[in-house]
Amino acid sequence: MDNLTALIRQGEGENVEFKEQWNDHGLEALASFVNTKGGTLLIGVRDNGTVIGWTGDDRAQQVIINQIVEILRVQPAVSVQQHNDQPVLVIEVKPGTTLATCRGRYFQRIGNTTREIPAEQLGRYFITKLGIQWDSIADNYTLEQIDPAAIKRFLELAKNRLPFARDDESVENLLQKLELIRDGKITRGAILLFGKNPQASFTSAQIHMGRFKDAITIIDDKILKGNLFAQVDAAVQLFQQYIQVRYEFGEKPEKTEPLSAMQRTEIWDYPIKALREAVINALIHRDYFQTGAEIQIRVYDDHVIITNPGGLTGGMTVDELRQEGHRSLPRNTLLAQVFYYGELLEKWGTGTSRMITLCQNHGIPEPEFSAHPDWFSVTFDKNFYTDERLLALGLSDRQVQAVRYVREQGVITNKAYRELTGAIDRTALRDLNDLCTKGIFLKRDKKGRATEYVLVKKNPDNPDISPT
Repeated sequence: MDNLTALIRQGEGENVEFKEQWNDHGLEALASFVNTKGGTLLIGVRDNGTVIGWTGDDRAQQVIINQIVEILRVQPAVSVQQHNDQPVLVIEVKPGTTLATCRGRYFQRIGNTTREIPAEQLGRYFITKLGIQWDSIADNYTLEQIDPAAIKRFLELAKNRLPFARDDESVENLLQKLELIRDGKITRGAILLFGKNPQASFTSAQIHMGRFKDAITIIDDKILKGNLFAQVDAAVQLFQQYIQVRYEFGEKPEKTEPLSAMQRTEIWDYPIKALREAVINALIHRDYFQTGAEIQIRVYDDHVIITNPGGLTGGMTVDELRQEGHRSLPRNTLLAQVFYYGELLEKWGTGTSRMITLCQNHGIPEPEFSAHPDWFSVTFDKNFYTDERLLALGLSDRQVQAVRYVREQGVITNKAYRELTGAIDRTALRDLNDLCTKGIFLKRDKKGRATEYVLVKKNPDNPDISPT
């Protein structure tokens, strides 16, 4: 029995697929073979193994070979073989050293079916099965796609940490030294870091940023594109449009100097450096294999949420992120390395700790980190007196309602408390005294007027830290 007959009798399986005629489904099957264990595609055979014959000529065969090479970037073994006087086009491919992509999609072979690898599993598939990170994959990109201005800016940033950061360094030499050219080919990391238009190659490698009044009311909506450095700058500029700032003036150095000479300090709702750090972390650590996902930044009146595709790597936990000097396990090593050289990122697991310290010093709650297998988020909140925090402090629903009232109105009295909550006088007095004891309310006795209660301007979770 010849090999072709054996394959047909064997039927479709992990490494054999039948097609009556050539089409894109044949390309997908071949891609799945390359990404699994290799396999053979037979053209001119029905699913049940009935041979109907392939009717193409030498020219059609060459067209198919060209498609496979150009789209899948693999070299197939192609031949026409006879089975009971019927020609069958036999296409064989070997397992690849990297994943084959078919028109931007990745496939794997499971049993006798060709299945697309889900975006949320793609990164783990690359790293665990092939030991490959997204930013190290090279393709047929050209130096013309690299922006010299982005290179120049990076060289200025990297003067202190990059010994070979010379102004006259050629683009090609610099990319090679940064390991962004491999085997003579430019990597995805190079395009994302220094490309003129990275989104032409990676459509979801962008930031979707918006200003929200509530969960469904969008005030402003922006898509931030360009290379990673440009995206960081654009996000920071947009933060400064979306959040509020106030100014503090120090004393003039000399009495004779004009008012404009007084030292003016900008006090933003959140520390800009912490927001910037969170954006950089999202760009560097996101899972770029999730081709349909993008970084999202939602700015509300009282909090900011930054979410990126891809969960924590290497079994890390949210609790570990809060520890100083925790492990640093970047998902995209080349991106992280370049940002480190540019003094935009530290390598020693200090990013989250720095965000925590910046928020503490700014007088706002520590950022909250949330992790999921497919995403990670950081939430900044400028309000210590959220319902969740107040309930955690042991407040009743009545007391939480009163705090919410004072946040909006600025002050509450015993009478207003009773009208708001329905409590009797004795209960209202006990509740208000308890709020004072817990360091949330401050009692202000007014001569000839009802006693007023206002919010204490400090963090009830940590009385030593006072918000600005």
